[in-house]
Amino acid sequence: MSSIAVEYYNRKFGDDKSAAFIHLVREIGEIAFAIEKNNIEHAKMEITESVALLYYLATKYGLDLEANVRAVYAKKLDMLNTKHDHAPRRP
Repeated sequence: MSSIAVEYYNRKFGDDKSAAFIHLVREIGEIAFAIEKNNIEHAKMEITESVALLYYLATKYGLDLEANVRAVYAKKLDMLNTKHDHAPRRP
């Protein structure tokens, strides 16, 4: 994620993680509204803003979001593959 978004939210919210989270929830609501209205461009913008806010919050908690996503979802994919490999076969 571009550090420019993190810089923007650092200037806007500083260390106020609660205000940033409340803003994130509002953005999620905007995504729902855009999807409901089938407004693709608005949905794209709100998804972008939501992801940027999540990256900002991750930096505030010292979290390497990209590394954690890779680690968590590699395990989840392994579990799905294992589950699928051991699923009963249909005749």
